[in-house]
Amino acid sequence: MDDKEKVAAVDTEERVPTKKAAQYTGPVIYIGPGFRDSRLNHCMIFAGGIPSPEADDEILKHLFVPPSELNQALTELRTKGTALHTFYRAAVDRRGGK
Repeated sequence: MDDKEKVAAVDTEERVPTKKAAQYTGPVIYIGPGFRDSRLNHCMIFAGGIPSPEADDEILKHLFVPPSELNQALTELRTKGTALHTFYRAAVDRRGGK
């Protein structure tokens, strides 16, 4: 495997969601809707990974992204049919967000 193939393999591995991604402990940004009865606000930063109650939520946990993926995630959030748009809409419908 030459250097180009190694880079392509690493690049592909980083984009595929895995259990490793779910255990990410670096800073994350919440890109979901804000809620009146919650501490969550759109584009709120958490330094130590996804916070505990939201990490167990089947919808909200998908709305946290590492800073390096923020621009791409916000684009996907506005694009109908993408997973992030679907999770965002589900969060709004379930919790009455803005």
